[in-house]
Amino acid sequence: MSPTDLTHAVITPANAAGLKRVRQLGPSRIELGWGQTLGFDPLGTRLLSIDKLNTPYRLRWWNLETASDVPAGSVELKLEPSVAFLSSADLIVAGGPPVGEAATPWRPRLLSLSTTDGSLWREDTLPSPVSGLGASRDGTLLVILERDGAWLWDVRSWKQIRDLPGIEGDFTVKECAFSRDSRFAASVISHHDQGHECLYLWDLTTNAQPWHLPIEQLPFVWSVAFHPTQPLLVVGGNASEVLVVDVNERRILKSIPHCQYASNLDFSLDGTLLVESGDGRGFAVHHFDTGEVLFSHSDDEDLQTSDAVFSPDGRFIAWGQGDGTVGLWGVSPVP
Repeated sequence: MSPTDLTHAVITPANAAGLKRVRQLGPSRIELGWGQTLGFDPLGTRLLSIDKLNTPYRLRWWNLETASDVPAGSVELKLEPSVAFLSSADLIVAGGPPVGEAATPWRPRLLSLSTTDGSLWREDTLPSPVSGLGASRDGTLLVILERDGAWLWDVRSWKQIRDLPGIEGDFTVKECAFSRDSRFAASVISHHDQGHECLYLWDLTTNAQPWHLPIEQLPFVWSVAFHPTQPLLVVGGNASEVLVVDVNERRILKSIPHCQYASNLDFSLDGTLLVESGDGRGFAVHHFDTGEVLFSHSDDEDLQTSDAVFSPDGRFIAWGQGDGTVGLWGVSPVP
């Protein structure tokens, strides 16, 4: 939501139980297996939705500074739906399909698209398809290519900064994330040749090998998120707990019980709240320190799995609904 929209209160542990849907972004599109990956731009003026299960994958975005609930634009891509994000209010960065009319034809690409009309601004050829992207607040991008390792890419200068060591083998990337200060980058992946789920953590101030943590507590991992004010990150998957990892001490600190199949995780602005979306189970808001569920909602669409994410100013939660729309949830206006 626009940072100038101050009519709703910041969501806190004290008022989270009063969350209500305040806006519905459409149009609806009822299809079996619907699901959406969501993300705000850094200022909260645009919201991006990416199909999770349909091919070709559709990207839609809304200008939240206007009253219109109709998407400001949309494009379709043929690759993984999770590899796209809003680097600013003006630009979407995404993995692009090989096409014959590209500068280097029939090669995977990294794309920069305009949010004005979806047109291509910049592109670069890659050795293999992008399988994971994570955006930092300063515009740096973690690019993970299956079979080709991990890179740091600078969106503003549109060039590779350096390789990141230590990731190899037959794997599938689930999610990537940066710490708030951009010192650390993390990725959760499924290692097919090693037969386990794992967390990779890079300290970007060094060229050291990443810390590699096998995740034995979760049969499958899907999500990772850094705490905004503490040296902690959380890992979620298909189990009734979320793991809390101490980044400095490189160890699992504790688990938060009763989180149900966390397909994505996101922290509130100050880290007191953790929102999780579940596999066909809606979304829930937890008090991070205690794990207590303060609010939950579901539309009973068992076949859809969509993200729930906080807006950058902490006033709204966006959640992809079962009919293909996106709901914005907030608490009562400030008196």
